[in-house]
Amino acid sequence: DSVISTLVVHCVGDVVIPRLTVDKKDEPSAEDYPYLDASEVELDGTDASAPRRVPMFKFTHSAVPHPAAARAQAAGAALGGDQAGAQIPGIVSCMTRNVTFTNRNPCCVHCRFGVKGPFRILEITQVGRHPVKLLEDPKRTRKKGGAVEQQPPRQLYTIDKYETVSLQVEFVPELVPPGLWTEDQVEHVFKGNVVVEYPREKQDSPDAPTDLQRVRLMAVSRRPGLRAIVVPRPELDRPLAPEEEALPAVVEFGRVHVESTLTRSRVVMLLNVTNVQAKWQLLHVGKKGGTSRCSEEGEPLDDRNAFHFDVTEGELPGPSKDVLVPGSGVRMPRWFPLTPALPHALPAADEHRFDPLRVTVAFRPKKAGPHRSRFRMEVQGGISADIVLCGIGSFDEADDGVDFVES
Repeated sequence: DSVISTLVVHCVGDVVIPRLTVDKKDEPSAEDYPYLDASEVELDGTDASAPRRVPMFKFTHSAVPHPAAARAQAAGAALGGDQAGAQIPGIVSCMTRNVTFTNRNPCCVHCRFGVKGPFRILEITQVGRHPVKLLEDPKRTRKKGGAVEQQPPRQLYTIDKYETVSLQVEFVPELVPPGLWTEDQVEHVFKGNVVVEYPREKQDSPDAPTDLQRVRLMAVSRRPGLRAIVVPRPELDRPLAPEEEALPAVVEFGRVHVESTLTRSRVVMLLNVTNVQAKWQLLHVGKKGGTSRCSEEGEPLDDRNAFHFDVTEGELPGPSKDVLVPGSGVRMPRWFPLTPALPHALPAADEHRFDPLRVTVAFRPKKAGPHRSRFRMEVQGGISADIVLCGIGSFDEADDGVDFVES
């Protein structure tokens, strides 16, 4: 009877799962860590089993220093093309990236930052605070499961509401295990993560529950690689079998008179398959055993002086121009230049530097009999290309005729 009125207070509590936001498009193939407690996520109807996508930051590394961008540390990307020239090479070096996190939660967030893989954090910057430089010695890193992992810093950072924190991340090729570098590949891909830890307790204990978030990192390391393609001639070349396509290119010269006044020549086109500049030189490879793909039977003579090259060394920027063969997924260079009747954009002043290099090889035998020599376009710090030259020296007068092309 003494109760006059009843006051009911409704209390509403929000369960905030700490998570910083990165203003970048999510990568479909990159997935975040699972939730620490799925029951907390399901309170607002969120499906805890649905995958969470995360953004990806990409790095570019050139195994051979490019004239326009050496391996010095520099923020941002370096282009391989000249100023006001053709930008066919694209980005040749991008060793550092800035990863910026924003706190869009209605409360402050306490977190730690670490990195996994062949990467390291150089600097952590917050507005209104002195930047934290993490100059950790790469020799102090430890290996775990065959990968290189940098020791994460234990410092706890506080990001207030609507504040940002920026991490400067660097790709370090020296931290890649030697077993991951292969000699027969022009492109290597290495992956890592920027890991954000959100401890739920103030005590720095390894058993404390911690929410995890990651941002994927991917570094692509390229080195130059040459590809040799023979300009075909129907009267000398034959179709290759599928198992012969992976072998060195074979240049057939046919039968040539030893004392002929004419010169039988063929053209080999050199292409650089990457955007790393290739510095190459011609070398003669000694005779080795194996099956010969020359047209004639018998033991051939390895006489390197019987073959003459008009170009024996040089620098070839890349990637070289090629086109897609209709009806297949193979890319080949153009045998002949475009005619003025075909529409095309005006080329840049230095665009001719990216055309395939045409190397003319002449066969001038001094002795009769089959000849077979192997030459290598050796690339400094890259993958070389081999060609096999085959021809037959003859004293037959029928082989001293004028070629149809030369006549």
